[in-house]
Amino acid sequence: MCFFTEVSARRHKVYRLNVIEADVALLPVSGTYVMGADEAIQAARALNPKVAVPMHYGAFVGAQTDVERFRDQLAGKIEVVILEK
Repeated sequence: MCFFTEVSARRHKVYRLNVIEADVALLPVSGTYVMGADEAIQAARALNPKVAVPMHYGAFVGAQTDVERFRDQLAGKIEVVILEK
């Protein structure tokens, strides 16, 4: 399992993530203090986990549309599990 908390792909070389082996990746998608949806999509593609779980959205920052974009862009490549709030 790979759990990204306050990570930004701009600061943490996304292209190096392919050296990490994880079946499950929890990725922030809000984009305010952490990765945005597009960065999280890049990170998920680099990690290539079996399951990706978007997080850090819907309370104060990040919207449902961020989660939907994340899910839609990874459809057919990586299973995306959206947890109920």
